[in-house]
Amino acid sequence: MSIAVEIDGDNREDGLASIKLAGPNVTGTEVDLPFKELYRSLGSPDAMALDLLMVAGACYVIDKSVLRRSAPDAWTRNLEVSFPVSDPKRWKKVSPALDTALTFLSGDVWKTSFRAKESELFIAPKLRKKKQAVLPGQPTEFHAVTLFSGGLDSLIGSIDYLEQHPNKNLILMGHYDTSGPRSQQITLHEKLRLKYPNRTKLIQVRVAKRPAKNEERSLRSRSVVFLALGLYAAIESGGEIPLLAPENGLIALNLPLTLSRVGSCSTRTMHPFYLNRFREVVTGLGIENEITNPLELKTKADCVSECLDGALLKAMGPYTVSCAHGARRQKWVRKKGVGNCGYCVPCLFRRASFHALGCDAGLEYGIDVCADELTVSSPLDSADDIRALTSCIRANRTVPEIRKAIAAVASIGPLDAYTAMVKRGHDQIRTWIKDKGSKSLQQAAGIAK
Repeated sequence: MSIAVEIDGDNREDGLASIKLAGPNVTGTEVDLPFKELYRSLGSPDAMALDLLMVAGACYVIDKSVLRRSAPDAWTRNLEVSFPVSDPKRWKKVSPALDTALTFLSGDVWKTSFRAKESELFIAPKLRKKKQAVLPGQPTEFHAVTLFSGGLDSLIGSIDYLEQHPNKNLILMGHYDTSGPRSQQITLHEKLRLKYPNRTKLIQVRVAKRPAKNEERSLRSRSVVFLALGLYAAIESGGEIPLLAPENGLIALNLPLTLSRVGSCSTRTMHPFYLNRFREVVTGLGIENEITNPLELKTKADCVSECLDGALLKAMGPYTVSCAHGARRQKWVRKKGVGNCGYCVPCLFRRASFHALGCDAGLEYGIDVCADELTVSSPLDSADDIRALTSCIRANRTVPEIRKAIAAVASIGPLDAYTAMVKRGHDQIRTWIKDKGSKSLQQAAGIAK
């Protein structure tokens, strides 16, 4: 499928032109990117940073717009996309790395091409040059940017950075779609500001699809737009400003739990191979800001146990959302006052991590799997993740088996360190099930006495 990304020359009130798609079944679709918050917070954009954000935003919207069932195998889409950019020669050089990154990330076949833009993507609005007023307790100089999703890992990454660098300030970059974790990000930031006054600033940006209705729901590409937003803030803040992308290594690798989850059936949003290819794109574009995942060799339980302010994490943890099914509340036992389902893989890892800290409570979830509110034997699709996880724990993979499984997904290093981390993570989950699980959950995991 051939798709052209087009810039509408009629710039909006916030200074950004409309970004539209043209091609089979996508004509009339736009990238919904209100630019006011970025402009007020960071000023007029660097051309390359804005190009990267436009490319990432368009890829995200294409992922949401093109139906997988239209592909010959009902999954793998062939996407040939042409982008208008400020420096086509530079972009053409990084096209192979970008194609590899996007193909690995979404499980499709991407082929990108670039042409000179015919219209300006951004024109500074004449009446809105004034930057956003600085709030009390908000700094004006920053030393790093971190992705701030509203989840547990991003909170830990923020706390660890602020504790490790007591004289440095941090931008928290939040992304949300038409719905999403916007309120959680605000709540967490307000609590961080109380502990670290005059050291943090939250910037939240919506990147979505217009019209809002998603044709395709198997999204794999959110991280490309999240990284682009973080890099945009880092570039605008200075060439030496690093971007932190905190994600525990167990979820970043996201090793398939069962054979049915091989390939892109398991998401790869912060997989080291993908991050390395994305870094190649960024470096090839002449962007000097470093991208790091400070948690890549830690399990979620490691992240929680080793957080540099455990008391603060214990107090703020309940306000984070790690859930993959937060919108599916119809069959939750508890629906009010909880934000995590309790039965998806991220929630199960989350519970095991809090158990390592000694504060796992099933009543903080919509479903308590340790109390058999949802069992492995349930006919419901919602039990699929429990079945997959217990099957993985029951298999009790050896170190050589884990090493082979990691290498089968992609060539990455340090392979020994990743292997040890995965083995440690599986053991931590096994301990949680042994200590807290019901008899049926223990039996499913093969660890019942």
